[in-house]
Amino acid sequence: MRHYPLYKIDEVRLRRLGVGVINTYNLTHITNLDTEKAINKECLDLLALNDDCTRDDFIELRQRRNISDDVPDDDLFAQVIEDNNGNLFVASVCRNDDDETMFEIFSEHSLTEAVLKEVVAYISEVFCWCTPVHICVWPAPESPQVQHLQSLLGARAVDSLLGSQTPLLDVSDALKTDISLQPFELEKDWPWYEQEYNQFLTENPAMANIVPISDKEELIESIEAGLCSMAFYQNQPLGMVMGEVSEELGFDGLLVSDIFITKQFRGQGLASPMQRLYYQQYIKDFEFFFGYIDASNRPSYQNALKQGRKLLRQELYLPAQLFL
Repeated sequence: MRHYPLYKIDEVRLRRLGVGVINTYNLTHITNLDTEKAINKECLDLLALNDDCTRDDFIELRQRRNISDDVPDDDLFAQVIEDNNGNLFVASVCRNDDDETMFEIFSEHSLTEAVLKEVVAYISEVFCWCTPVHICVWPAPESPQVQHLQSLLGARAVDSLLGSQTPLLDVSDALKTDISLQPFELEKDWPWYEQEYNQFLTENPAMANIVPISDKEELIESIEAGLCSMAFYQNQPLGMVMGEVSEELGFDGLLVSDIFITKQFRGQGLASPMQRLYYQQYIKDFEFFFGYIDASNRPSYQNALKQGRKLLRQELYLPAQLFL
């Protein structure tokens, strides 16, 4: 095997990896896909792994992780791995919301347990400056690979990408409820949102990293884009929905990044109509609606399915000890 930093990759190899990422999607329910546009989007997302890799970033990283000067800066970047058969992989070091270190791996071909053992062993020598807790991969939903990897001891599904093209999105009863939406106003609505969300996390501490409170700066960006709404039920605060523009699979997409319902209205069947009313606002502006939901958050997961969204991609954590 050989490796080199991702910033040195050529366009041909980058495209091969972009195709590999596309192949980790379940495209059964996707029509009129512009394949080249989708591949280009995945290539840009891979190159984004080079972000936050300035000299100052590496100085901070070296201090925080006590990395020896013998480790060259090039080994701190995300790495392109080429095995002896010329197969390509990209590996990077990242941390999840629990502040656990992970190796995240993408490849041009499906990842099997046997391939992962070889690649992780090699990567661990390159990234000798850290010890991962998890190996993060994205096997295609319903594939033989995901079924086997999920059966490994300690494996768990994490982020689930659920989405739908606009014609398949269910907004049938959006206008037949006592729910109304208004633009989220920071000064008036943020104190309510912050208090309600913190109360929810206090009562459900295990959910703190599964559904964390939205960052205020991200919320402001959503407001400025006109994509953040307060919901009211019979004129009482019901919840909020926020989104952001995102070109998932090359479509003009709306990423729904936060959906929250206040305690007094949970479990009353209001989540679906609230979401549908939100979708209805933008049904003419976007051709694709999607969002990431932790697989363990079953109520939100099932609710997304009710709106016509489908599981398109699945993040999987594998215990690193299985491969080291």
